Amino acid sequence: MPLSRSLPAWYRRLPLTVRLPAVVALMIFAAAMGTTQLALQSVSRQFEAQMAGIGQVYLDGLSAALLPALQSGDAQAMVGVLQRSLAVTEGVEDRWLAVLDAQGQTLARAQREGQADAVWPEDVLAAQRGARLTDDAQGVWVWRTLDGTHRVLANLDVTTFSQEREQLRWRLVLLDLLVSVLCAALGFGVARQMQRPTALITQHLQKGLALPAELIDASDPESARLMRAVNRMADDAREREAMMGLLAEQEREAVLGRLAATLAHEVRNPLGGMVTAIQTLRKFGDRTDAREDALNFIERGVLALREVVDATLTTHRPRGSERRLSLQDLHDVQRLVAADARQRGVTVRVDAQPGLPDELPVAATEVRQVLLNLLINAVRATRAGGQVLLSVRRDAQALVLEVIDEGVGMAPEVAESLVRGEPRAGQGGLGVAVIVRLVQQLRGRVSVDAHSRGGTHITLQLPLELPPDP
Repeated sequence: MPLSRSLPAWYRRLPLTVRLPAVVALMIFAAAMGTTQLALQSVSRQFEAQMAGIGQVYLDGLSAALLPALQSGDAQAMVGVLQRSLAVTEGVEDRWLAVLDAQGQTLARAQREGQADAVWPEDVLAAQRGARLTDDAQGVWVWRTLDGTHRVLANLDVTTFSQEREQLRWRLVLLDLLVSVLCAALGFGVARQMQRPTALITQHLQKGLALPAELIDASDPESARLMRAVNRMADDAREREAMMGLLAEQEREAVLGRLAATLAHEVRNPLGGMVTAIQTLRKFGDRTDAREDALNFIERGVLALREVVDATLTTHRPRGSERRLSLQDLHDVQRLVAADARQRGVTVRVDAQPGLPDELPVAATEVRQVLLNLLINAVRATRAGGQVLLSVRRDAQALVLEVIDEGVGMAPEVAESLVRGEPRAGQGGLGVAVIVRLVQQLRGRVSVDAHSRGGTHITLQLPLELPPDP
């Protein structure tokens, strides 16, 4: 999970120009307080070491007075030495004094008036000499050996020193708190000042404006370079937006031009067939069968024109009510190219598989357009006296349409465009682009066998829109 997600929501809502200085100030404050705590701990250790040193110095003098009495085994003399020591109150004040044997038994002891009986610490016998604060930190136990076996023990009153230490601790804490707050505030201000260029850049970028020259501080070379770079980037962005707008307008005009050219290309062929039917009607209008056939052909041509216009102007196939392909559509395509074929001396023949149903489950409009374009190209590629064949058959899952001509062969790059479904500008004219678009719309596949002597053999495989299994 990103670190920012683990931060409180209120902190994430703060501006970056506040968050970063706040973090800097907090880090400075924590560092200052932490160093003070370390210093206080060091002072405490030094205090304890000083108390232990003072205690050992005190015991040195006391030991010198006790040794003669200890060597003579005079317990009363040892008690007298201890009591006289208690009577001296200048400097360090002692509370309890005692002399212990090797087993920790008390040989002599004395205590200041008003003091309760002392409980000797159990760790006195663990070391030759030592010091330890009492539990209330108001006294310190110190001890040392006298002759290798006996020990002298004292409890010294350090209340005054403890109070002074505590006062010193609070003064240091308050001073450190004040210094930490001042340093944190200074760090916050410095961080905010350092972020000022970033804040200015963000403010102007949000408005889509370049930074004015008077806001660029030349005395700060790094910030000045950053601001000038942002200005160049903003200028480049505006130029790119203007260029993209111009390109979009040009592309729109180009699309409209291609749409108009494609529509004109697709409409021209049915119109040519209708002109031929009108000429037939004028020539053989007195014959009922010829007149009926011509009128039916003109009607189908008008319907085909409407379907061509609808299919060209829409971006998706019509749903539900789209007309299915019929065998009559195949013969209509043959008649549409017949006039052009006669002028070129080319024969166009349709070879349909026996037993084909009158209606096939594929879109009629798209198939008619594809076949019309393929047959027109085939007729124009075939020499006079040649033949163009349209073969139609059906297998289990697809309708297979083959257009075979006896021309000079299709250019390899045009054949590749048809097979790959990627027409290139200037290759094959509008017809190739229309074929590719319609075959993709029909979810079909194209294969091309083109060579210079045997003409071109184009195979279309169009999946049938079969009803679902019951």
